[in-house]
Amino acid sequence: MACTAKDIMHPRVSLPAKTAGLEVIERLMSPYPALPVVDDDLRVIGIVSEYDILTALKEGRTIHEFSAESLMTCGHAEHGACDKPVTVLSTTPIEEIVELFIQRNVTILPVVENGKLIGIVSRKNILNALAEKGMLHEHEFQKRV
Repeated sequence: MACTAKDIMHPRVSLPAKTAGLEVIERLMSPYPALPVVDDDLRVIGIVSEYDILTALKEGRTIHEFSAESLMTCGHAEHGACDKPVTVLSTTPIEEIVELFIQRNVTILPVVENGKLIGIVSRKNILNALAEKGMLHEHEFQKRV
């Protein structure tokens, strides 16, 4: 049986859209380099990463001038934010998640069910699963021909 997002995800952790700059920074001092941004209904509307904060600072913005909503991106390389951020379902196989991490160059992926955030998967979650004896098998990552 293939390992899925639900098997390795961290329970729901997120940033409400209106979270102010200082709190965004404090929340990113967690083990995760990025966090999903959610609306009042827990629907994922974007992702804020450490990189997004550094970019804002480089642009001359102060922590008092940004919020989670103003910093977020959606995980698509071609633009900063959109109405369909990159997410995975709880049933998404780990192999597909690894592919998304590589294609999108993201550090976390929000896990959703019925459109609502239920957890997140980070690259570290995958490494931890590989380290746990029997959790993931190398054949799950063989290159598709």
